[in-house]
Amino acid sequence: MFQTAFPLFLLRELPFSRFDFPRWQSLLAISLIGLLIGLDPSLRAAPPDMPAPPLWLAVIMGLLTTWVAFLIIVAVLRWWLKRGGRWDGQGDLLNLVAASWLMADTVGAGLVALGVPSLFTLPLWLYSAWVGVNALAGAIPKASFGYSIGGIVVSFIPAMLAAMVVFAVLGIVLTMLGVVPPPTGAGPKGVG
Repeated sequence: MFQTAFPLFLLRELPFSRFDFPRWQSLLAISLIGLLIGLDPSLRAAPPDMPAPPLWLAVIMGLLTTWVAFLIIVAVLRWWLKRGGRWDGQGDLLNLVAASWLMADTVGAGLVALGVPSLFTLPLWLYSAWVGVNALAGAIPKASFGYSIGGIVVSFIPAMLAAMVVFAVLGIVLTMLGVVPPPTGAGPKGVG
């Protein structure tokens, strides 16, 4: 997979046949990105009067939100690219998207995990989207560069919304289970 991901990172166009590597490699790559996102110190930040969430919880949240976003992006892109007969459905789109994410997203998530503020890594995340656009346009001749940009933008919207919902629902469930303390002022009031 790395032999495919590195040329994509350098914006080289590759045919769909280059994405015929074992699917477990894609699963491992997306899980690595999710793990690194879960190690982001800002996910464990808490107000001074509250304990910080445990590391395992942040890692699970990073993995879950990354996987939900990834699967939605692949599903929306599949629909988008099949519109108008631009893509016949042949080839492994999941592997293509995972390979396009591997280099830039791993570096971006790794830097954030090391404490680099997300704002400083924003250019890398934008470049990652550009790599994905270039990979789609290169592998699918009938999908122009502009059409591929549209597909990436259209797929990011529901993916981001779903990731926020997963994050919120997981937070509510864990608060109800007592794993995470409720926000200040949300618990029972003491007698003073």
